[in-house]
Amino acid sequence: MKKLIFIVFAIVTFQFNAQQNLKFKIVDLQDTTVFLARYFGERLYYADTAISKNQNVVFNTKKLVGGVYAVVCPGSKYFEFIVTDEDVIMETKLDDFIGSMKVIKSENNKIFYGYINYLNQKKNEAKSFMENKEKMAALDKEVKDYQKNNILDKTEFFGAKVLAMSIDIKLPEKFKNNDTLKYNYIIRHFWDNIDLKDNRIVHTPVFHNKLDQFFKMIPNHPDTICKYSYKIIDEMDPKSDLFKYTVHHITYKYETSNVMGMDAVFVCMAQKYYCPPESTAAFWLDSTKLVDLCDKASKLEPLLVGKNAPRIILADTSQENWVDFYQLKNKYNLLIFWDPDCGHCKKEIPKLLKLYHELKEKNIDIEFIGYGTNLENEDWRKFIRDKKLDWLNLSDFPDANENPTKYLFDQKVTDLKSLNFRKTYDIFSTPQVYLVDKDKKIIGKKLDALTLATMMEHIEDVKIEYKTVLEEQQKKEKKKKEESKNK
Repeated sequence: MKKLIFIVFAIVTFQFNAQQNLKFKIVDLQDTTVFLARYFGERLYYADTAISKNQNVVFNTKKLVGGVYAVVCPGSKYFEFIVTDEDVIMETKLDDFIGSMKVIKSENNKIFYGYINYLNQKKNEAKSFMENKEKMAALDKEVKDYQKNNILDKTEFFGAKVLAMSIDIKLPEKFKNNDTLKYNYIIRHFWDNIDLKDNRIVHTPVFHNKLDQFFKMIPNHPDTICKYSYKIIDEMDPKSDLFKYTVHHITYKYETSNVMGMDAVFVCMAQKYYCPPESTAAFWLDSTKLVDLCDKASKLEPLLVGKNAPRIILADTSQENWVDFYQLKNKYNLLIFWDPDCGHCKKEIPKLLKLYHELKEKNIDIEFIGYGTNLENEDWRKFIRDKKLDWLNLSDFPDANENPTKYLFDQKVTDLKSLNFRKTYDIFSTPQVYLVDKDKKIIGKKLDALTLATMMEHIEDVKIEYKTVLEEQQKKEKKKKEESKNK
């Protein structure tokens, strides 16, 4: 059974006006409470309640927004049906919703269930000749003819429109044996059977599934994802639930992605649809949330993969020598922002140190730069001594924070962005790790030792022995977490 969620979703709104009758006879249903639920994206949400009497369920509700709804019986058993502006009368049995379904009134549901029953019939027929290619080809043609005549040619009915969304694009014969042409054609025509101007499709599970399917098909590169996101969204009514859902879904998906570099999609979506707050297209968010979102995007934008890392000039542990990492001539620099009081840092820094030594032994031209983020840096310096961190160790220090003009204007050894490096690099948690190339372009971020080892193996075509140790440690940590969950 699909999971039914009876919660109020933050971006869901229900719009009601005139009266509408929805009547169902469910054979063998006892007198009980029955729910009406509606799709918003992939999930069902509560819409109404009725009490069944003598196997009859009636929802006398104000006119509902069109979409796919569900009648939910005890035990979370339910069947779906189409809602438009027409009344609906249907009959079925509690133990066989689909097979026993009779649509008494509702042209949209006659189309909807007509196709479901037709497909089930053809699937049963196919069981007897699965190995017969000629018969299977003939059956396939028969199904496609049915789809064209009864669905694709009848999309003035919303029931047909819902079904059409699930029908694959027909490929021209000349493309079938060429994978590149086939792929390009499918991408160009993927949305042909989906009416992006019809707000009702957001209230079907099909739209969400097609959206996710499409983004799995296209190259997993931020520029490509942004390009196609704009193309899809800009077809929609900017005041509709469909627009709202799609913008929110894509933005949140990539804002929370663990894939390196995908935060660039969050930034591009924020800049196009949310920011600036005073001229936003995100009509569903209040001003406070918009300001927070736009502030986050603004901080992330200069730290994206492909951008030049912000230049910072900070002092070493002597508090006298100031180092500008832009002056380092290495092929790579690893910028590590860490705090000696951070539990994760205490585990990760020693791993990075071992990896650093192996990379040096293999003559890979890289320098690690550890930036201490705690304001009082005595503990930071002690950790450096105790763990023998022999990479470049830089930070600010109390006097630099208390008397910034001394270092900014009198000695002129640094700048304001450097002294504000926690803000410059948006250090809200530690460790934060960036890999930059010889031009100081960010080529990796949010790295741990294992991810860095994997990256260096790939870009330097070298075997990192310590990677095996890190992989084993990761397996043990995962196993330990799983065991603790099961206790």
